[in-house]
Amino acid sequence: MGDWTVEKRETVFRTGIFELDRLSCRHSDKGAYHDFYIISAPDWINVVARDEEGRFITVVQHRLGTGEHTVETPAGLVEPGEAPFDAARRELLEETGYEASTFSLMKKLSANPAIMDNHIYFYRAEGCRKVAAQNLDRAEDIRVRLYEEKEIRAMVRDGRIGYSIIVTALGLYFSERDGGTGP
Repeated sequence: MGDWTVEKRETVFRTGIFELDRLSCRHSDKGAYHDFYIISAPDWINVVARDEEGRFITVVQHRLGTGEHTVETPAGLVEPGEAPFDAARRELLEETGYEASTFSLMKKLSANPAIMDNHIYFYRAEGCRKVAAQNLDRAEDIRVRLYEEKEIRAMVRDGRIGYSIIVTALGLYFSERDGGTGP
């Protein structure tokens, strides 16, 4: 199996969050030429957080892509020059007002390697306690909700939590904690 060699890369569209790049490529074995489009975006973080009573700390917000209010784990972009670990701690505090007594990386995954060049860092945060009010960005309108484990598992099973990144985060959490069993 051969590789595609990028002969030219140009940005065709730019927003404040991502760029759409056209990659003009040649295949090493076939000699074929083809243009591919890649979304170039910052890395993301996602935090599965539990408070001192063992409740899951979630955020509910309106998502314009589907027009739904979604139950999610705290998440956000890694700022330029920021370490993913620092971004995870910052986002948890900003979105929820909680800080964790223990924080650890569960996994780093590709967001979508077919069309995206970034990664998602999934963290677990345990022993969280409320230390501040939310500090939301202008475009954020987030409600914090606490759920018991049985509620979270049921919401994943019945589809009330249907955002694939959040299902992945929770699946990683339960798999790591429970030795391979998911939600």
